Amino acid sequence: MISFEIDITTVLLFLFFGNLATAGLLAIYSSDFIAQRTYRQFLAGKLLQSISWMLLAMRGKIPDVLSAHLGNSLLLIGFALEALAIISVEKPRKRWETYYAIVVVVFIFVFWTFAKQPNEYVYISSAFAALMFLSVTIFFVRDSRKSVLRYSLSAIYTVSCLILLVRSTNAFLHADYKLMSNEFSQNLTFLSTYLLMIISGSSFLLLQRERMDELLRGANQELDQLAHIDGLTNLANRRKFSENLTYGISESRRRAEPLALIMADIDFFKKYNDYYGHVHGDRCLVQVAQELKQHCRRSTDLISRYGGEEFAIVLMNTDITEASRIAEAVRKGIQNLSIPHADSDVGDCVTLSLGVFSAIPDLDEHDYDWYIIEADRRLYHAKRAGRNQCVCA
Repeated sequence: MISFEIDITTVLLFLFFGNLATAGLLAIYSSDFIAQRTYRQFLAGKLLQSISWMLLAMRGKIPDVLSAHLGNSLLLIGFALEALAIISVEKPRKRWETYYAIVVVVFIFVFWTFAKQPNEYVYISSAFAALMFLSVTIFFVRDSRKSVLRYSLSAIYTVSCLILLVRSTNAFLHADYKLMSNEFSQNLTFLSTYLLMIISGSSFLLLQRERMDELLRGANQELDQLAHIDGLTNLANRRKFSENLTYGISESRRRAEPLALIMADIDFFKKYNDYYGHVHGDRCLVQVAQELKQHCRRSTDLISRYGGEEFAIVLMNTDITEASRIAEAVRKGIQNLSIPHADSDVGDCVTLSLGVFSAIPDLDEHDYDWYIIEADRRLYHAKRAGRNQCVCA
């Protein structure tokens, strides 16, 4: 029969040096992308664990008040700081801070008041350590952010928690159970703790890296949005329009479906700006943009600010009849806003002229420029014909 025996003192010394080395490497590795509060919590947790493992390794050579009571107290505080740092990578967790503080205070009171025998040292400290490990599992299970790393950490801390509970139960049931006893659950506990020490340091950095990747993705999305959105109207800008129209032509050619382009221009907008000022001019553009959105609600529709007072609407799978209907609804919608325009040659409110074009781009020459030219030509005819109207031919 194969016996499973290890030298507990040696393992405790390995835990001492391992945590000390981890703390030292983290101190060297300190980086701007690591939240300093979390970093200090994790570093302090590792240092306290290192000290506590040394005190525990000296059991029998120094008074129990130092080895057992002080050692286990520092160990639990170290576990609490480490767990808090791991779950607080994204942001501070006030409720968890309160939870850990309560557990630590209760442990110190219970341990220093009631732990008198070696087995009591073991089962009380193991039970409270299990509470610490269980909290990490609960956090990652409930957390909305899901990843392989988080699932793995949850599983590791769950296993460690179960091993501690088995050790605690054995110590509770056997009065002769001691820290240095070579018992299976005892050996398994220290081996799992040693593995957890190795894993936790790298996991902390991996969680920090995961957080940084998320921040970078968010920043890139923000930059991408800024690159494609008009800052004033919050519509797509000229660049986004060009990309969308080019893609739309390609897809419409592949599917043999009509693609419509509507070019719209606010009538006499220069006069509007001269009469009311640029602040009111900007407000007018925003109102017009909001009205355009009311008439183009499909996910494939794109409304963009093409120029200063000019807008463009790209409509996938839309024939000339439907495109003309939408354009006329837009024209009436703008007129119904009744935005005063005292210097207009068309009427007493802001109006819109629109050029509407739709076709199936089945030839190579039916490209981006062709659509722009055809829609713009119809817009020109709408202006020449008196403005405040739609022209589709």
